[in-house]
Amino acid sequence: MKKFLIILLSLIIIGFGVVLGIYYTKNLKLKDKKEIETKEEKKEPKIENYKLSLFAVGDALIHDGVYIDANTYKKGSDGYYIYDFSKMFTYIADIVKDYDLAFYNQETVIGGKNLGLSNYPCFNSPDEIGQNLVDIGFNMVNLATNHSKDKGIAGLKYSSNFWENQSDVYAVGSYTSKEKKEEAKYKTKNGINYAFFGYSTVTNGFTISDEQSYYWDLYDKEKVKNDIEKVKDKVDVIIVSMHWGTEYTHVPTAEEREIASYLSSLGVDIIIGHHPHVIQPIEYVGDTLVIYSLGNFISAQDGTMKRVGMMASLDINKTVTDGKTTSVTIDNVKGDLIWTYYRGYKNFQVIPFNKLDNTKLNEYESIYNQYKTIINKTNDSRIQTGF
Repeated sequence: MKKFLIILLSLIIIGFGVVLGIYYTKNLKLKDKKEIETKEEKKEPKIENYKLSLFAVGDALIHDGVYIDANTYKKGSDGYYIYDFSKMFTYIADIVKDYDLAFYNQETVIGGKNLGLSNYPCFNSPDEIGQNLVDIGFNMVNLATNHSKDKGIAGLKYSSNFWENQSDVYAVGSYTSKEKKEEAKYKTKNGINYAFFGYSTVTNGFTISDEQSYYWDLYDKEKVKNDIEKVKDKVDVIIVSMHWGTEYTHVPTAEEREIASYLSSLGVDIIIGHHPHVIQPIEYVGDTLVIYSLGNFISAQDGTMKRVGMMASLDINKTVTDGKTTSVTIDNVKGDLIWTYYRGYKNFQVIPFNKLDNTKLNEYESIYNQYKTIINKTNDSRIQTGF
């Protein structure tokens, strides 16, 4: 009996120990699980920020005065004169280098020297104007303008080929084939995906067949809608270059405003406008930033209003949280003025107003104060005047 009681007591003690061990093991596991869950709850999200800076100027309107001033009077292997415009853009080159993207509008077609360089009303510009601007950093170019067909289909073919062969340049508005035009292409830089399109509403009376329309991208609401829908879900930002409006007016036309509203409804983020050859305001239409007209970048046009151009800049910001894009914003929007300097149609230079003096432009300060008010007519606090 005594042995039995000892064995029974031992079993009871062992059983209690097993139960107690199971209890504590379960509680320890629950405690560990709760601690892990708590740590997971407190885990900081991974946030990544990206930025893409953009600089923009207006029309490269290459009159004969401009390209004659650029003539080196040396001939290349093709037998044609070599041109050098680089000295005209010394001040601009210093600015462009600070931006990821740099836009300009190639107003006059680069149609090939074999067709003959020419002036208004049917222009043809030397290759070097495009090459020199690419060399200083311009990498976004619009080719759809009212002068695109000044040298016919031959000029359009040459132009689209020239630009397609410029590596790292996003040229829009004219393409070498229907397939190239219909590609829903976009580019990525600094972790930001962006799409870029270019259209013209003005044609100078020229027409183009549907079969060859890829050479000259004319504005059409349905076509634009289709272009944008192809890339809308693949990009962070959509930029549209618009050749529109009425020449020599600082006020956007009803058509410009209607198109801007339509593009905004399609989800376009930035509209860059040109054609009036004078500056027009920067405004927001809904969530879309609209630069109605940057005016002339370089030309031989006479008159103060045609020689005052605009340069604009902005930042595109993207935030990614735990691998998902959580915000894309546009800020640091700025507009400032530039001056096309020349005397006797010689010594052309594009100079920011903050680099001018009275020897380059008499009463430049009062001219600056007069024209800067056009940049931000709505006094929108999101838009700054001055670089």
